[in-house]
Amino acid sequence: MTLQAVDVLPAQIMARRFVFRVDASTEMGIGHLMRCLTLAGRLRARAGHVHFITRQLPDILCAQVLAAGYGLHQLPRSSQDWGSSEGPAHAAWLGASWQEDAQQTAEVIAAIGAADVLVVDHYAIDRRWEQCLREHVRWICVIDDLADRPHDCDVLLDQNYFLRPALRYQGLVPSECRLLLGPGQALLREEFRREQKRLRQRDGQIRRVLIFYGGADPGNLTGFTLNALKSFMGTDLEVDIAVGALNPHIASLSDFCSGQPLCHLHVQTDRMAELMAAADLAFGACGTASWERCAMGLPAIVMVFAHNQLAPTRALAEAGVVLNLGDAASVSAADLADAFQQLRGNPVQCKDMAERALALMQATDAPIEEILSGGLPFSFGDLLLRPATQSDSPELLMWRNQPEVRGNSRTSDVIDPEQHARWLSGVLADPNRHLLIGSRAGKPVGVLRLDETGNAGEVSIYLCPGAYGRGNGSALLHALESWVPANRPAVTHLRAEVLDGNAVSHQLFRKNGYVWLSTHYEKRITR
Repeated sequence: MTLQAVDVLPAQIMARRFVFRVDASTEMGIGHLMRCLTLAGRLRARAGHVHFITRQLPDILCAQVLAAGYGLHQLPRSSQDWGSSEGPAHAAWLGASWQEDAQQTAEVIAAIGAADVLVVDHYAIDRRWEQCLREHVRWICVIDDLADRPHDCDVLLDQNYFLRPALRYQGLVPSECRLLLGPGQALLREEFRREQKRLRQRDGQIRRVLIFYGGADPGNLTGFTLNALKSFMGTDLEVDIAVGALNPHIASLSDFCSGQPLCHLHVQTDRMAELMAAADLAFGACGTASWERCAMGLPAIVMVFAHNQLAPTRALAEAGVVLNLGDAASVSAADLADAFQQLRGNPVQCKDMAERALALMQATDAPIEEILSGGLPFSFGDLLLRPATQSDSPELLMWRNQPEVRGNSRTSDVIDPEQHARWLSGVLADPNRHLLIGSRAGKPVGVLRLDETGNAGEVSIYLCPGAYGRGNGSALLHALESWVPANRPAVTHLRAEVLDGNAVSHQLFRKNGYVWLSTHYEKRITR
């Protein structure tokens, strides 16, 4: 017997407003801004309005934000005689006290008309600042890779590679915070996604190398590497050098290349994915570019020039993805040349490094732009709806195998873990299927599934143990009717199938406005 939920009135796509609080400079590096720009592009593609809030951003980077069509709001210089004696290790990078910065950020958000999601990518910001912004935004997302300070956020993204990444944030984030961890969640620009589809099969031979130490490279590791490789340059080794416009050594690098016909300098290039795909080996560091190299299956010889790179560099070296020379200050030109000779003479090792790099980039969760655009917890009164994830698998299996649930399902057999795992993976991977868990006062009360077909959505619902007889079924249906227009505006009516003998479910749908139509119930959702 089919129950069809109420028709949903047509709805316009609901644009969300996303605000980024991020800074960049020669000292901080520009990787923070670059990955935020990548995320901003994906969010805008999902009908989002994007604004950036920064303090003293270099003019060339301001121009880049504005050229992309985003709102840019520059915070003024600090009005206080401010020091950095308290707070996170990088507190001085904020350019003001956290209280002043939080107040100024809140004022900007109020001026642009509130925000749905605040994305914070800043080593100087911690839980105190975030708590002050709570009343001005619906959700807070933090992008971090230090795990050295507490946060008050709904989502945290750390794209670094660690064997047990979740352990790093125990006690640093709220228990309900959604963690997106590992290289599979890396914020790669669209050019890398395109280039991935046509990657060549690497044979381990080194004919072309890429040198890239980030956009700024104040220590001129680029020039150091070029001098170390100079004796290898000739007719059988091509060299690409990539630097940002903020690099203070562009003139000397250009002079070096002028005497080397196979040495090419690329300043502020938009062809990085192409250069990485063409290279057989890279020289660099383990910052944001690590995941770009891994996505291209590009082996690398790396040096560490910032403390926060130390742990991820070691982890990548242990994973066989990079050859780590250690602290840049202690690496000699001979060390670098020896490492190059080692890999050039061992194509099997190079090929293995490339394969291991690609293997690290497997995603295990929904991409962050999907989560921020509609996959965050959805509040309806005192009930919270959130999308299920792979980590919910044991509880979902236990709840689904309750006798009460099996007895009212199309299949009454006990579901085994392997069967359940296949089903859950299929649901989570299908953009037209949505699995939501409802909770009250922090405790799960039930599960909703919505399967889309055209403009219709088929609803399935069951309650968790201990949640019966408390109005949770009605609360879940009402929450779903609000969730659909906000997240799946193409769905104009809902449908549900109920077995003939399931009197409880028949009563549930009828009392919540569902209309029985010969073979099913149906209900129109008002907006």
